[in-house]
Amino acid sequence: METLNIGYFKNFGKKVIDQAKINFEKSHPNIKINLVSLYQDQVKNELEDKNIDLALTDPRDNNFDDYSVESIAEVSLIVLLQAGNFMKSEQTVEMEQLKNIPNILIATPKEEWGELHYHKDILKITSPFIAVDSFNEAALMAASGSGYFLMNENTAPLLKNDQLQKMFLLKDGKQLKQNYSVVYKNDSLVNRELITEFKKLLAN
Repeated sequence: METLNIGYFKNFGKKVIDQAKINFEKSHPNIKINLVSLYQDQVKNELEDKNIDLALTDPRDNNFDDYSVESIAEVSLIVLLQAGNFMKSEQTVEMEQLKNIPNILIATPKEEWGELHYHKDILKITSPFIAVDSFNEAALMAASGSGYFLMNENTAPLLKNDQLQKMFLLKDGKQLKQNYSVVYKNDSLVNRELITEFKKLLAN
């Protein structure tokens, strides 16, 4: 049986990719998909070392010049913070309104630099930063009023907590988004039709 090793950025969660795996393996009973959870800075190294065949990730500002990068979707970023900071009817929040509230980074020590770079240098968040190891810890801190954290519109609904308010993040009136892309090496031996099929399953 052939094995297809697929890495995915762990902050995306597993729901979408798990369903794509199930549907793909039904159509291709001779192919087994092995899913590998990765933090952002691992993706390129794992592809380079051929530990994974392709990755589902957010390219951010990584240099993928020698890779194929195929966008699947752009999803809006969601701020999660203590309920009551804003009116319940408010659905969006400007980054400027959050500048005095700590931004909680969900990252282990190995991941912290990459996540700080993304939030500070790419998203241009000016809040003070603190780091925690898990979404559960971030949710507890946010619910207590100690800060806010980010998810996206696909993953935020999975976190059920009445003490948290969820709002779309804006910068100068524009929604900030996260890119879902499939990345693989240009010289990959994986059948391109299989990659295209898996990409379509992810998009659905």
